[in-house]
Formats: sequence, structure tokens, C-alpha cells
Amino acid sequence: MASFDVTWNTKAATGKAFVRKRKKVETSDESHPKKSIKLTNLKNENHNLVNKKPQSTVKKKIGNLSTDKSSNLIRSQQTRKDGATKNINKIDHNKNSGLGTKKFPSKKLSETTATTSQHFEKHSETQNFSMDVNPTENFNQTLIKRKHKKDKLAAKANATDSVQINATKSESHKLFNVIHKDVHVKTNPRGKPVVEQVFSDTQKFSDLEIHKYIVSNLAKIGFTTLTSVQEKSIPVILKGYNALIRSQTGSGKTLAYAVPILDALQSINPRLQRSDGVQAIIIVPTRELALQTHELFGKINTFQWIVVGHLCGGENRNTEKNRLRKGVHVLIATPGRLLDHMLHTNAFKTDKVRCLVLDEADRLLDMGFKKDIMRIVEEIDGNNTSYNPLAVLKASHKKFDSEPEAVETSSTETFSLRDPKSKKRQTILLSATLTQGIAELADFTMKEHTYIDTLDEFTTNFSQDVMIIPNTVKQKFVITHVKHRLFTLSAMLLSLEKTCSKMFVFMGTSAMVDFHYELFTKHLARMPLNRGRMKSGDVLVLEGMEEDSDEEEEDILEVEFFKLHGSMDQKARKEVFKGFREVKKGILLCTDVVARGIDVPTADCIIQYNGPLKIEDYIHRVGRTGRAGKSGSSYIFLTHEEQDFVAMMEEHKVYLKQEDTEPHLTELCVVMEEEHLEKAAIALQRHYENAIASNKELHKMACVAYTSWSRFYNTFSSKLRKVFDFKQVNLGHYVTSFGLKETPTQVANIVRGQMAKKEPQKLNRKLATHEDEEQKQHTPPKKKKSISLTTSEFSSGLNFEKKKKKKPGT
Repeated sequence: MASFDVTWNTKAATGKAFVRKRKKVETSDESHPKKSIKLTNLKNENHNLVNKKPQSTVKKKIGNLSTDKSSNLIRSQQTRKDGATKNINKIDHNKNSGLGTKKFPSKKLSETTATTSQHFEKHSETQNFSMDVNPTENFNQTLIKRKHKKDKLAAKANATDSVQINATKSESHKLFNVIHKDVHVKTNPRGKPVVEQVFSDTQKFSDLEIHKYIVSNLAKIGFTTLTSVQEKSIPVILKGYNALIRSQTGSGKTLAYAVPILDALQSINPRLQRSDGVQAIIIVPTRELALQTHELFGKINTFQWIVVGHLCGGENRNTEKNRLRKGVHVLIATPGRLLDHMLHTNAFKTDKVRCLVLDEADRLLDMGFKKDIMRIVEEIDGNNTSYNPLAVLKASHKKFDSEPEAVETSSTETFSLRDPKSKKRQTILLSATLTQGIAELADFTMKEHTYIDTLDEFTTNFSQDVMIIPNTVKQKFVITHVKHRLFTLSAMLLSLEKTCSKMFVFMGTSAMVDFHYELFTKHLARMPLNRGRMKSGDVLVLEGMEEDSDEEEEDILEVEFFKLHGSMDQKARKEVFKGFREVKKGILLCTDVVARGIDVPTADCIIQYNGPLKIEDYIHRVGRTGRAGKSGSSYIFLTHEEQDFVAMMEEHKVYLKQEDTEPHLTELCVVMEEEHLEKAAIALQRHYENAIASNKELHKMACVAYTSWSRFYNTFSSKLRKVFDFKQVNLGHYVTSFGLKETPTQVANIVRGQMAKKEPQKLNRKLATHEDEEQKQHTPPKKKKSISLTTSEFSSGLNFEKKKKKKPGT
């Protein structure tokens, strides 16, 4: 068998390699076939090539290779760390000489030579030296490189496994392993928002021509000075004009119509009786606003003969029917329940209604109550107008007379509520924003109206794009990574509760409210007493803190948590709303159901954890603080992909400033007893993850909250979809923000009930193949009846009643 010792040379001018000479070498091994070539593993030369040491010429023959230190080095690199030798190139090593052989077909020699030629052609261009080398050496060198690469990958995998076993639990989810993203949005420090004057300069309630008892009751609850909207609207309403009122949130629009209504009803002589029925109807969008308006009427109403009631969904309908049957003069209601009683309660009559108020008209339209309001207006007008042929005849004769105009003018100058015999209806619409839908609703509900706006310079040329927010509210935005949302919110609650008395935290869905309420009340407000000693590595780890744990806990937050959303029953919503208003310090996790009209005087902080579905919703959320001239602050959470929302708000004359989260995150270091911010954040995140993973119910709530968020995020309006784009979000990072370790697909399968974590369904006893032994003993076997002996082909299929046996003696 023969092998070839090939010597290569490279031209310096052209850089091309050519064969200088070929020398045939005879070998004594006859065990191989004639069509194979014996290749020698030249370890010395390969070792030089691995280390990339240039040589002028390399000429070696088979048999001259010795086991020197370099061969031992190569051999040691080919063995794994565990001591087990594995030759991935299938080369048989000789223990004595260190030689290896392998069979290669002769037809592949040209391909190998060509590959070697290309390799040395590129190599010679950079290093410019000539080499005489066997063509098989480069092939063996490639095998050795692959071997080294696989050895390094295996060693790296083993090292990673050992690090994961001994590493701290903070490295498992890589919370801070996120791509750095810049904040490109630029705020306008010179931007001036549109400011609305809240209070009047000089005028007070005592200056109005209203009953002195109403003035004294207003003074008792702290209302002495008129606001701008009250100063402009109350005289117009007292004259009986229809009014469309636009004013910012928290400016006192409720008193603007409540004071004239009560003053007019108390002036009726003789006094109203319960049998007189409903005189005024006030329609509000939410149940909480209905309760709040009813409470305000009760505070300023000291006239016991004037009855104020409310109707809202979730209440007992029979109780409401009895209330209407006894008699109510001022009725506050939500549209759905009001229309229900109009159509199905015979005791409810609306023929004497002379005043209709639509409070928060923009919210009524947003919630889809337009058709209900139109039907309510038709029912009221239909009951008030009855067919009278003589009246129609007189009207036709007076059509060309000028007297009706004077009569109509004089009648509009008096409040229709003061005259029980009046058949006219006064309509009042109130809203914080002016849209095209409100203008259409005003045209439908009233023919002529007076437009009242507290902005004098914008009264005649008001732009719908301008949004007005009280200047006492400091508006800020927080930009954070998606993975950091949960612990950043927790840090802000820990930080702000020291300076704020009551906070609103707005979230997108009711499932999110339920999950975060459960998480914060059990795993943030209270924590283990010895949490500083429970450490693994450098990061504090809290595990096993379930409800039945014996670990001592302490209160971290000196504040009470509340939750409120539309999916709760009416009794719970009423208790939560009253409890939050009465408590000294509280945090309310809620949806947009409380974004309109709710008045909590001591609320001084608003946090929007999710962006608003509409731009108008931002105004109403922020409007829960800074009411009646008081100061407040507002924060909205944005990701790096959502930061263009700030620029969009500047187009509406709303300017926000960026909030630095580092001062808030320092509270985590104190609570979690860690020196560094990252370690404290990771410790809290791990605490949440362990609590969710160990509690099946909480884990299910987290999965449902994530899926509800995904549906919510995909329903933004067309204007905001450019900013809140569902296609651009990282769903895996959002799963982490809910404290889950699963992938988005796994979470979706858990919600659908397709995962093994779902509890097994209970066996149907009729289909079960096994029963308890005790149950078998107590259940006697049923006797089978023979159908053939009890029926006939002429039977009707009806069972005859058995005749009762007569008792003896009867």
C-alpha cells in the first residue's frame, strides 16, 4: 500500500499554491484494501497548525513520529474532563506509539486535496510562507478543531448545569437581562395647558335667591363660595332655560343642578305629597355615581316632605317597586334600570316629570346608553302629551296670532318645577368634554338650549382637541421595561403611601384587579418577620409563604386595600365604595367604572397601570384627584414602545413630565433588606413567583388576568392603536409581569383547561366503574321490570293511577 508525501509551494506574486513534488512512500501494512490510502495522524505538525505557528517547510514521513510533549498535549485535549476517552473522529489510537489510522476512499483524495489547496491559498495570502505538508494533515486538523469545539461546548454545558444547581435563585428568570432601550420622547417644558378658573372671585351661595336652609346646609359640608360653573349655570337653570354645561372634572357640576331643583320643589304651595309622583329625573352612568348623588341630595335636603330616591342595577326590584309605589319626588337612576321600571312597573308614572338631567353625558354615550336615553325621553314626552281635540283646535286658530309668542316667552322665564300644572320639560346636559355625540344628543333631547362654558376665551371658538385638566394636578409618566412593571408598581405603592392618603390604581380589566388585589393584600402588605435571614446566595428568597404557613408575619403597608369593578355584585360594590370614602388611608384597585364623576375629596394620587382605551378617559381618570382646587398627582405607566403617548397628549394641550423611579425603588431595599436595587427587585419578584406557583387559586387568577389583558390590549381605539400596538409587544415579558413562569402558549392552554395542572373532573356516578365499599353496602340492587308483561301493542304509554285502598269502616 502506498501513500504520497505532497509538498506545497506558494508564489509570492500571485498568491497561488501549486504542487512542487510528490514522493511515493511504501508501507508494510497489507491489511487494508488496495483502493484505500493509509493516512498518518501527524500530531506534531497538527499541534503547530492549531497554535498557528508559521514554518518555512514541513516535511515528515510515516514512522518518524515520536511521542513527545506536543503529542501528549494533543491527546490531553482530545479527552473529556470526566476522564473517559472518546474519539469522535473514529481514529484508533495506539497506546505505545500514539499512531492512528482511518480508512478513506481513494476517490475522495482529490476533493481533500482541493479543500487543502483552498485553505493554504487563503492562509498564504495573509502570512506569505511556503509549506510542504501531507494533504491529509489539513483534514485531520479539521477533525481536531471539531473535536475541540465539541469539547468546549460540552464543558460549557457541564459548567452551566453546575452553576444552575449552586447558583442563587435570582439568576433563574434573568429579570434584568433585557435589551437597553432609549427614551426618545421629548417633553415640552414651555408648554402651557389650558387653565380653567375653578372658583368665583366674590360671589357666594348666600348671594343667590335660594332658601336659607339650603345655604346653611351647604355651609355645614364646606361649600360657601360658588365655583365658576355654579356661578354661570344656577341663574340660567332657575329661569327655566335648557342648558348644555361643559366644565372640567371636580368643578362642582352636581351642585349646579341639585341646588335649583331642591329650591324649586320646596317653594311649591301647598307642599308636595307622595302621591304627586316623580317631579325630576337625574340619569347617571354608573351605580357609584348614583349613590354619591343621592348622598349629596341627602346632605343639603332638610325638607322632610321632599323624597329623594335612587334606582340602579343589582338592587332588589321588588324593593324599588315598593319605593316607587309609595312616592318619590327626585329620582336618581342608571339608564338600564330606569327604562326597565318605565316599561314594566305600573306604579311608576312619568306624566308629571318637569325636569330631566343627564349627568356625565359623554360617559353615557361611551357606555352605549344612547338608545336607552332616546327611549326614556320618548316615554316621558309621550306621557306628558295627551290627545286633546279642543287644544289642537285652539292652537290652529292661534297660529297666526302673536299672543302665543309672548306667553311662551314669559313661561320660559320661570322654573317649570315651581308650577305643578306646567306641561313643559326642562333638560340639562352636563359633561367634562364636548364631542359631536353630545351635540347630537342635545339636539334630540331639547329644541333650544343655552350653552355654558367656564372658559370665556374659548366659549365661542372652542376646539374639541383641547383637553382641560385642573392645574393643581401634577401629571407624570413612568417608562419602564415590561418585566419590571410588577415590582415597580409595588415600589411606588410602598413609597407613595407614606405621603398620600388615598390612591386610585386604574387597571384594564376586572380580572387584573382581582389578581393584583389578592397578590398585594397577602404578599405585599404582609411579609415574613425574619425575611432578612432567609437568603440563598446574595439574594433574599421567600418561599413557602402560603396561607397555612406558621411563619410569623408583620405589616409592611399601613394602608387598607380595596377593589371595585363592574363584575362585582351591587351589595359588594356599595360596601367597597362607602368603605373607601370613610377610611383614612386606602388604595383602591379599580377599572374605569369609577373614572367618571366619583368624588373622593381626600384622594390625592392617581396611578394608571394601563393606558386608557380613549384619550377622553385619561381626563376622567386624572379628574379623581385635584377636585375643587385641591392638589394631587397623577402617574401613568408606559413601556418604551408606548412612550409616543406623551407626544400625543401634547397635541391636546396636556403636558406630562417624566418621573424617576429610583427614589421609589429604594423602598424595596428597605423592605427586602437588600443593599442593591437589582437584588431587592429580584427578591420581591421571586417572592411573588413562589407565592403564585405554590397557590393553585392564585396561579389560576394570574393566568386569567394575563389573558384578559391580552384581549384588553387588542381593543384600543384607532387613534391610540398607533401607540398601543398589540403586534409590537413581547408577550413573554408580559407573562413575567404577572409573576408567571410559563410561556404565553402554556398560559393560554391553562386557561382553556388543556393542561395537566387543571383539576380532574369529578366522575359521574352513572358512568363510574368503581364505587366506595360503604356505598355498595347501603345501595341495594334495583329490580328490573319486565316490559313485555306490563305493556301491550294497544297501550297508550300512559301509566294508570293506582286506586287507593279503602280503609276498613269507611
